[in-house]
Amino acid sequence: MRLRTFNYFFREAFISLIRNRWMSLASIGAVASALIILGSFLLISVNFDHILKDVESQVEITAYLEDTVDSSGITRLNAEISSVSGVKEIKFVSREAALEEFKQQVGKDLLEGIDNPLPNSFRIKVDNPQDVARVAGEIQHLQGVEEVKYGKGVVEKLFNIIYWVRLLGLVIMAIFAAVSIFIISNTIRLTVFARRREINIMKYIGATDWFVRWPFLIEGMVLGFIGAAIAIGILAGGYNYLYNIVRLNIPMISLIPMEEFYNYALGFLAIGMFIGAFGSSFSIRRFLHV
Repeated sequence: MRLRTFNYFFREAFISLIRNRWMSLASIGAVASALIILGSFLLISVNFDHILKDVESQVEITAYLEDTVDSSGITRLNAEISSVSGVKEIKFVSREAALEEFKQQVGKDLLEGIDNPLPNSFRIKVDNPQDVARVAGEIQHLQGVEEVKYGKGVVEKLFNIIYWVRLLGLVIMAIFAAVSIFIISNTIRLTVFARRREINIMKYIGATDWFVRWPFLIEGMVLGFIGAAIAIGILAGGYNYLYNIVRLNIPMISLIPMEEFYNYALGFLAIGMFIGAFGSSFSIRRFLHV
């Protein structure tokens, strides 16, 4: 494609945007509105998934040791547990340290004068939370390990709930994406319909389909970019306000930081341009058959 032709396409696209400014504003408004709705749900979905991952990361295995295990046995078990496939982190908790933690939970006065009944133990975290049951089973068979606990039954139910929540989130997000594309493409179709005579004239004088289509594609991409930029600005302001409120008032809830939000924003600009180009291409197709 010649540079002169490429410049012509861009010039025609921007002239059309100015000439049909009211329809252009309507298209930008449709893109921005649809992407604000889609972006809001995307942020909810991403943050919910972030919270779920945080919950998953808290799942750990506790391996209680037999009272006969001495310091050399503890060293051996530490090495054996560390070598189990999937183990990410291992921490030894002495019976004295375990008692101190228990005192912090129930109060020191209640345990005053009572002999320490707690055993030495290891707390283990895994790379993949789904491997908790397998890793716990392997550790249970190690010599010197008396009992292994990881919330059997509860953990499996938790992972099952997390799976269905994520699946539901993907389905709803796909529906919102489809609705957004439908709204935007139909709004752009009105813009193309208003210029159908111009397209027919270009076809009658011998213009190829792609020669006619390119200015509309560029126009659609510009409309999508501007609409997405407006949506990002509104979402960024709203999310920053919500993020600060949650961080100050509900610090135990972990939301994705603003820096990560901006990474999603770049992708959102690309989505807006794609939807604009797709809407233009889809809308103009019926008017190319003269």
